[in-house]
Amino acid sequence: MLQGMDQSEFGQFVAALWERQGWQTQVKNDDGRVFVAVQRPETGDEGLLWARPGSEEVGGKQVQQFAKLCQQYEVDEAAIVTAGSLSDHAKKVSQGSGVDLLDGEGVAKILKQKGWTDLAEEYADGGGASGSGGGSDGDSPLDQIRAVGQQVAAKVSGALGDADVSVPTKPALAVVVLVALVGAGVLVGPSLPFLGGGDSAPIEAESVAPANSTTTFSVRWNARVTDEIDPNESDAKSYRAPRGEQFVLVRMSVNNTGEGKAKIRESGFKLRTENETYGHQPLSDHDGFVDFAMSPGTNYYGWTVFAVPKGTTGTLVYEQNASAPPVGVEFTHDPNIAVNVTRR
Repeated sequence: MLQGMDQSEFGQFVAALWERQGWQTQVKNDDGRVFVAVQRPETGDEGLLWARPGSEEVGGKQVQQFAKLCQQYEVDEAAIVTAGSLSDHAKKVSQGSGVDLLDGEGVAKILKQKGWTDLAEEYADGGGASGSGGGSDGDSPLDQIRAVGQQVAAKVSGALGDADVSVPTKPALAVVVLVALVGAGVLVGPSLPFLGGGDSAPIEAESVAPANSTTTFSVRWNARVTDEIDPNESDAKSYRAPRGEQFVLVRMSVNNTGEGKAKIRESGFKLRTENETYGHQPLSDHDGFVDFAMSPGTNYYGWTVFAVPKGTTGTLVYEQNASAPPVGVEFTHDPNIAVNVTRR
C-alpha cells in the first residue's frame, strides 16, 4: 500500500504521521523530491524529513547527501522516511551522520502497533489533503520552519546532486521523543524518528504533597537511557557515561500551578532504586536546569541526568529538604516531551 502512493500522497502521508504525534508540518516539493519540515510547538524543536515514495532502496550516498543538506541549514533533527528498503551501507552511514532512518516495513509496523492503518488507506486513496502543506504567512509557530523549507526548495537540487560529499565523524546525539513503555522497561516494535531513537528509560515517578507545602508544581516529564550526551554539538565536547554505567536523561516541563512564588531545585530531583538513591550528575560547563523562583502560572523547560549502573530501574522523586518552605510536586509522564539536551 505504501509503495503504491505517488510522490504527493506519500509526502502528505508522512506529514500526517508526524502530526499524529504532535508535530506541526510543512510539505515542500522540489524537482521530484518531497521534504517535510516539522516543528514541535511546545519545545520549538525542528526537523526535516526526506519522504521517499516507491520501492527504491536508500543507499549510503543518499544518507550522506541529506546529512550535508541538514548541516548546511542547521536542522535540529533529520530523517529519511521511505516506502522502500534501506541498504546495509545506509544504516552504517546513518550512525555517524545524525540522520535517522525509517523504511516501509518499519512504517507498516508502527501503523499496525498504534492502530493507524486507516492513515495509510486514506492517503493511498488519494485523499487526506490537510493543513500539512499550507497555512498563512505571519506570526504562526510554523513561520520559522517554513523558512527552512523555502531554503530547501531553493538550494536542495545542488546539495543533493551527484557530487560526492562527506559527513563529520563526530557521533551525533539523536534528540528524540520516546514512545516507550515506561515502567515495563520495554520498547516494543519500531519507533518514529524523533519519537523513539535510543533506549526507553525504565523509570516511573512519585508525586509528593506535604501538608505544609506553600505551593504546587506540576512536572510533566519524559526520559531515556543513553551512553552519551552532547549538550552543545558545536563545541566538539560530549559526555560519556562511566564504564559499567548509563545515563538516565530526564526532560521536564515545570509549571507553577499553585498560588505562591516558590523555587524548585535540580538538587531535589533524585532517582531512587531498590538499594540506593542517586542525585543528578553535574556536567562541567553545562547545566540543563536552572534553579530560580517561579511565580504562579509560569512554565519552565529543563533537563537533568543521572549516572546509574547499567540496567538500573527506579523512581523519579523530589526530596522536600531541597525546597524551603516545602512544595508539592505532581509528576505526569508525557511521552510527547522531546528529551532534548542541545542548546538549539
